Formats: sequence, structure tokens, C-alpha cells
Amino acid sequence: MAGVVTGAMTRELERVGNGLARIAEGCAALVLFGLVVLTCADVFGRYILLQPINGKTELTRMLMAVMIALVLPVVTARKEHIAVDLFEFLFRGRARAVRDLVFDSLAAGSLLVLGWWVGFRAMRLMSYGYLSDFLRLPLHPVAFFVAAMIGLAGLALAVRMALDVTRLQGPQDRSGADQPHWE
Repeated sequence: MAGVVTGAMTRELERVGNGLARIAEGCAALVLFGLVVLTCADVFGRYILLQPINGKTELTRMLMAVMIALVLPVVTARKEHIAVDLFEFLFRGRARAVRDLVFDSLAAGSLLVLGWWVGFRAMRLMSYGYLSDFLRLPLHPVAFFVAAMIGLAGLALAVRMALDVTRLQGPQDRSGADQPHWE
């Protein structure tokens, strides 16, 4: 009975995760398109019209931060980070599930602490009224967004941890069978 509930919950997590991933990837694609348009307009203005776009560097930095933050939870949930698997052959079945649980726990804790710290820094940026140097844009909205996305990546790993625990509790070797396929 518990296996059926876990399977249904896993499928629901996959469905929700796929939808959220598509939204985040779509938003990141729009930001990337905006960066391309901004860069093309700046190059055209700089070399053809002899009039570069003022503040282009600041806008590029902010948009890059937003784009990276948007895809961080997606990459984390899909386990698409760059990894070197030198000792992968040592882990099979339950040993792999224990290893995944340990590493997911450490990474989730690290991301949640980092998200809190970035949020704390965003509060300081807001309370001190920090603005960008040239365009005088407030910096705290981008910092809050980055903090939220880091926290969301930590929560994605917490979901992974729950799936790791269900793999540990299963009667048979389910190495990777219950892993969501968020694409």
C-alpha cells in the first residue's frame, strides 16, 4: 500500500516539477533573449552610431544574476550539476541511496544557509538604500530574487532527500527507479 502512495506522490512531484521547470526555463530564455538584444543594440550603437547604451554593464550583470538564479533550482532538481564520478562503481542499490541521501542532505543544508545569508544581505542592501553605480537602480530586488531561488534549490534537494529515504525503505533494490525525471 505504501509503495502505491509513494509512486503516486512521485508522479505528482514529477508533474509539478516539470511545470515549474518549464516556467523557469521559459523565463530564463526570455532573460537570455533580452541580454542578446541588449548586447546587439549596444554593439550597433557603439560602432555604427558611436553612441553606446549607458548602463549596459550594470544591466548585464543584473540580468545574468537573474538568469543563473532562475535555472539553479531546475539544474539542482534534475541533478545536472557538473560531477566527476570517480567512485561511482563502488555504489549500488542501498549504498547508492545512502550516498545520495548524505550528499543531498549536505547540499540542501548548504543551500538553505546560503539562501538565508543572501536574503540577510538583501535586507541590508534594502535598509541602506544601495543603488547601482550608473543607473541608480536598487540592488535589493535582485538579491532577494537570488536568495529565493537558492532557497528553492535547497527545497528541491529536500524533496530529493525524501525520495532517497523512500528508496532506502523499499524492500528491493530500486537504484534510481523512483528518481523523478524533470525535463
